[in-house]
Amino acid sequence: MNQYVFFCQPNHCDQFTYLVKEAPSYLVEKGTLLEQGMIIEGDVIVADCAETAIEKFRQINLNAIEDYIQHDPTVGFTTFIMEMYYSLRRRLGAK
Repeated sequence: MNQYVFFCQPNHCDQFTYLVKEAPSYLVEKGTLLEQGMIIEGDVIVADCAETAIEKFRQINLNAIEDYIQHDPTVGFTTFIMEMYYSLRRRLGAK
């Protein structure tokens, strides 16, 4: 099992990269990414392969977004209005 550290641009975690913490070049590459303005996102993810680590990372971010939506009434209300709009458009046949 490897330890994966994920980096992303602030406020843009859909664009990310990762490093394997056990790699000999980890500290140099980490420094380079931080100098480029990237931040470490979340905790270290332990996984047997990169694909599994990426899936875990995406799931953690998705869960965080869902929690935010559920606990922020403004976001919930906005989502409700948008869904009502889309529903009406579908019912009226507009595209």
